[in-house]
Order: sequence, then structure tokens, then C-alpha cells
Amino acid sequence: MRKTVNRILAAGILLFVLLPGTAIADDWYEPDPGYFTLVDEQGKELTVMAREIFKDDEYISGDNKHYKVVRVDKAKRYAYAKLVGEITLPAAAGDGAYAAAQQQKGNIVLYATHNDESYVPSDGKESIKGKGGILDVAESFRANLEKKGIKAFLDKTSHDPHDAGSYRRSRQTAVKLIKANMPVAAAFDIHRDAVPKSHYVTEVDGQDMVKVRIVIGRRNQNRQANQELAQKIKSVADKTYPGLIKDIFIGRGSYNQELSPRALLFEIGTHENTKEAAQKTTAYLADIVSKAMFGGTAERQSRKTGESTGDKSRIKPIDQEKTSGGGRGLLWLLIVLVVGGIGFLFVSMGGREMFSKVSKSARQEFSSFLGRNKRNKR
Repeated sequence: MRKTVNRILAAGILLFVLLPGTAIADDWYEPDPGYFTLVDEQGKELTVMAREIFKDDEYISGDNKHYKVVRVDKAKRYAYAKLVGEITLPAAAGDGAYAAAQQQKGNIVLYATHNDESYVPSDGKESIKGKGGILDVAESFRANLEKKGIKAFLDKTSHDPHDAGSYRRSRQTAVKLIKANMPVAAAFDIHRDAVPKSHYVTEVDGQDMVKVRIVIGRRNQNRQANQELAQKIKSVADKTYPGLIKDIFIGRGSYNQELSPRALLFEIGTHENTKEAAQKTTAYLADIVSKAMFGGTAERQSRKTGESTGDKSRIKPIDQEKTSGGGRGLLWLLIVLVVGGIGFLFVSMGGREMFSKVSKSARQEFSSFLGRNKRNKR
């Protein structure tokens, strides 16, 4: 009986980690380069993005207007959006009361699903297999978070090729990162866009920078918590570095964000921007994250003197009680996947054949998940 239960659990985890439907819809792959254009009801261009846009996707513009996609012309790569209303972002705190009363705790983990992504002016081409310039940008972000007193960990595992399976492969990296660095305050997937650079060029403190787009998957049970974090980050950015966070896109995929109630995808510049400008931007993005998630107190607490540093304005940290439901949602999702997956396999193959075909690969995947597969250590 115990062996049977173990087999079911192993099969469930295998389905959960490798379920192809989670990754396939998370990206857009066409033989010809291009991008989708999003327009409003009057035909005015709102933005462009190098990912497929679907009906019911949502968009929050730089001026915090909330749109919902009502129609898509895939052949012309046009999407039409209806104005829903205006987003009210969280207000900035005027003193240190929030930080003193409550602080976000934990580490931040970073990875790059598309780690081939590169910056043409600096790297020479837009894609470098396994060693793209995006990894340098992610490393700069990690280092700048550390300067703020935030423990950050970057995994540079390759998820090549850059295809519809990239998110399935990066999912395993994210699971490993979260497991190894608990407690985790947030998980960030670092990307760069593939649209004309004019959509990302900006200037902060007289220096050339690139804008940042935040992408959220609407197909996961943590969507609300992740969107709250995204809006909190944009609120801080709008007050401290206006225009740095260009917008928020809420797409049909999941982008592995069901793994954490605080998981976001950052598009830092585009392939036509310089890598150096993207790296400069990460210093400001780290400052924004520090204030939005930690009340701007992480850097101060890391100093032996205990003196206050940096901007005195702070944003209320994430309410742990409001976002704690993400973990329960993940558990229920696992249960549903196990029951549904086992039922499907049982009906389609029969019980004996199902265990025969699944058990071997399941044991290997389950062993790797628990950290027992020594051959995969790096």
C-alpha cells in the first residue's frame, strides 16, 4: 500500500513539474520576427510587445489606465482593447511606521527562462545560446539587491533551446531555487523584450536608462497577489523614478508564477538597447523593490551603526496574511493535478500499464525534486 501511495505521489509531482500545457501558451514563436500592436477603441496605439496577445488579456498603461483585450487579429498582429477604468495604486507611506510595524522577510531568487536573450549593441547579436547578455543584467540586479541588504540568489542554468518548452525547463530551476533558499520573499524571472528600442528608452538622473515592463500570468491562482506586488512596485517607481516602470501586462500564460504568491517577470529593455543601460536600470529597480517589499529598511538594518539611509519615503510592506493563501492554492492545485492526471492515465492506459510506464520516470523526477540525484549536481 505504501509503495502504491509513493508511486501516486511521484507521478503527481512529475505531472505538476512537467505538465506541458503550463508552458506551451506562455510564449509566442513564429519563424519571422515581429510583434503585436495593442490599440484602444479609437485605434490609438497603446503599446507593442513581442509576445502573442489573446482575448481577455489585460494591460495597465504607464498612466495607470486599465484595459482589457476584446478582439485579436492574429494575421495582422493587432489586438484591440477596451478601457475598463483607472487603477488606484497603493499610496506611499510618509514615515517609518509601516517599516517599524511590519517587514517583508526572506530572500529573493532570480533566474532567466530565456537565458540566450542578448543586447545587440553590446553583445553583437540578439541571441547567444546559454550565455546571453540577459545573464549579465540579472547578475547586476542581484548585486544591486545585495547592496540594499537583500539576500538575492541567481541561478544561471540554461533552458535552451528558446522554444515552447523553455518555461517547462525553467520551472524546474525555479522549484530548485525556492526549495534551496527558503524563506523566499519573491521569485523574479529576468527577460528583455524584442521590440524597437524607442519603446524602452528613458532617462533617470540625467543618465540613459531602459524602461521595465512587468508581466503577470493570469492563468494561476496567485494572480491577485502577484498583481498587488506589481502595482506596489509601480507605485514606488512612479513616485521616485517616474517612467522607469513602463507598464504592466497580464497575459494568458502562467509564467511559472503559480509557484509563489510573489512572482513576477521583468522585461528590462529590448534587444536594441545597450546592455550597459539595462544594467544601470537594475540599480534603480533594486531600490524600488527594496522600498516596495521591505519598506526601504533592509539596507539600513544591514549597517552596524543602525543609521537610516536613502530616501525616507517608504511603501507599506506586503501583508503576509493577505498573500498567504498562495501556498494553500498551490497545494490544492497539486491535488487536482494528481487526481486528474492519474484518472486520465488510468482510463487511457489501464492501471497496470500506467504504473509500468510512469513509475520509472516518476522515480527519477521525484528523486531529483528531493535533491537526491547526485548526477545532476553542478
